[in-house]
Formats: sequence, structure tokens, C-alpha cells
Amino acid sequence: MSRTFTEEEISELKEAGFAASGTSRSRILSVLDLLVRFTDERTGISASEIARVIGICSERPTSENAILKDLHQISESMPMGIRVAIPSHGENIGFRAINKPLSSEEAILISDVVGTSSFIGEAQKEAISSKVLVFSSDYDVDESIETVFVDRKAGKDTDMFFGVLHAVSRAIRMNEKVAFKKQVHLMSGPTVKVGFYEEDPVAIVFSFGRYYLESMHLDESGFPIPHFHRLDDITDLVITGKPVSDRDKVEALRTRVVADTRQRVDMFGSGTARKLFLEVSGTHAKYVYERFGHDLKFCHIDESDERNVIGYACVSVMPSPTFYRWLFGMDGAVRLAKPKGKRWVESFPNAVASDLESYIQDYEAASEGYKAALDAAISRLDSKSCRQ
Repeated sequence: MSRTFTEEEISELKEAGFAASGTSRSRILSVLDLLVRFTDERTGISASEIARVIGICSERPTSENAILKDLHQISESMPMGIRVAIPSHGENIGFRAINKPLSSEEAILISDVVGTSSFIGEAQKEAISSKVLVFSSDYDVDESIETVFVDRKAGKDTDMFFGVLHAVSRAIRMNEKVAFKKQVHLMSGPTVKVGFYEEDPVAIVFSFGRYYLESMHLDESGFPIPHFHRLDDITDLVITGKPVSDRDKVEALRTRVVADTRQRVDMFGSGTARKLFLEVSGTHAKYVYERFGHDLKFCHIDESDERNVIGYACVSVMPSPTFYRWLFGMDGAVRLAKPKGKRWVESFPNAVASDLESYIQDYEAASEGYKAALDAAISRLDSKSCRQ
């Protein structure tokens, strides 16, 4: 299909200064501009229409033959890799810019991703999108996402955040330790820096709207302990130049990221991951799937009571107030389960029977933490009732 410009569109181009100089050198750039902005694989512009638009905007007569020469020159030189598709004789589709640095669909996709990001300010979103959308046809722009108002609270400096993200990526590529502090926003107003951490970077994870650094440190026995830090909490990060403690163990953890990091990070914040077993009522299995992924496998399923089917799942989580709130909200239909022996454990595809003692320790730690959280909540409730 060959495009025809409306009077309103031509007026907008003229007001924006399009083809204002009217010289032959600027004309070829104007031709290229029209092709990039207004054509794609499906829609082109005829040489006569290009001549008409440039003639009106430049207020100088522009011949169709001159435009044809420009089009063939652009096709031969392929600026920025752009190739001009020349219509066959009798084909009413016009000249089209193809092999653009970004296809129309790709430009729309990037604009949509930027527009819905919670890590980019509104002014920067608009600036990036306006540049990217130059490569999209106006037909596809109509299909792009309209303004999305992101629930983005006043937060931390995004420039600093991406600086941390880039530095961590570089440390991972070089297999070197990182050192950093964490920033805490006090109730009294100021943000303070706390702690000093020097750890082996394993991977960067994005989950539930947050970026995390998965790091590793070795315990006294040399066993690798994975740990997670929210990237927007990290400050003063430096690459130490020291090699990671045990490259083989770091690489082993990296191979597990795709398989189980999603479970550990989804909603549980920073902390140490633990392997836990959950006893789940069939009525609430959907909530466990939603939280841990639909590739989760239930084992030891008891269907003796059709009204209350029971199954067990093995998940990796970081016990935290968020996890305990989620567990409490399941109203007893999802419970912590103590592993019942090596043969019981080996039924789970993501558990190893020889790690039974470690799993029991994880269960006891999570149970104690859950009870402590409940006791603290009840104590605060009682205290408040007494004061009233």
C-alpha cells in the first residue's frame, strides 16, 4: 500500500522545520527521513508523493525525477544499513525503508518496555521513547501502549542503581569479589550506610519487580552459602580485584539460578535461602503454584479424603516476615512440614536424600522464626489492648 499524506500531516512536518533549507543535499536527507519515519515492510511512499511533500515543506518545486535519483542513491549507499525496497513495475506499494536499525515492531516493543519500567523516571521514559519511536511506522504507533502510570514511590537514585548493576555485571564476568555497604532509610528522615560486605558475586536476578544480587560466601567448613541482596539497597560498591573464593562452587551456583532462583526470590526479600517442605491442601495448591511456579512438583499425594487432598512440595525460600505473612494467610492449608526420612526426601526432584540433616535444620530454623513472628505479633496486639 502506498501512503498519501494529509494536509494536516504536511502542516505538522512544515512547522517542525522538515526540508526547510530546500537544498539538494538536505533533500536526500529529507527523503531518508520520510522513509524511516513513515514506511515499513507493508507500507511505502511513491516518488511523486515524496516530491509533493518536500515541495510544499521547502516551498520550492521538487521534481519526481530528482527524488527517484535520491532514492536510488540511498538504496546503493545503504546508510545505517537501511535498504530501500524499490517497487516493481505496476506495483502500487511505493518505496520502503527496510533493514532499519530497529524494525517497527522492535521499536514499539522497546518503547513499551521503557514506558512500563519502574526504574526509569518519567522524563527519561519520554526522551527514550520519542527517539526509539522514530523507527516505527505511524500505523504501528497506534498499537503501542498508552501512558502507563507506574506505582513508583519516591525512591532511590536510579542513576546510582544502574551504576551498581553495571559494576556487578562486570565483577561477574571477571569472577572477582565485590565489596559494598547497604543504605537504610531511617524513620527520622536520613539515609545511612551500614555494614561492610565482601562476597563472591554469582548472578543478577530480576523477580517481582526487583533486582537482586545473588552472592556466595563459604562457611567454616567450606560449604557455599548463597545470599541475596536487593540491588537498590547496595551502595559504595567496588570490584576488589580479588578472585572469588572458589570459582567451581560459584559456577555450580550459577547453573542453579535458572532452576530455583525464582522460588527463592519471588517475594522474600534479602536473606539466606533455605530448603523447606510444605504440606499443602488441594484447595490451596493454586496459590503455591502461583507463588513458586507451575513447574513445581507435588509428591506423596494423599487422596484418601476427596474433600481434602494433601500433597507435599519442596521449595527454596528465605524465611522472612513476608514469607511468614504469606504462610499465615493460607489459614493452615499450607504448612511447614518436617522431612520424614531419606526415602521420603528422595521422591522430590529438587531435593537430595543425603542432605536430610540440612533440611531438618532448615525446617527447625523456619519453624522457630515463624513462631517467634507470631508470638511477637500477639504480644504487640495484647500490649496495645492493655493500653486502650
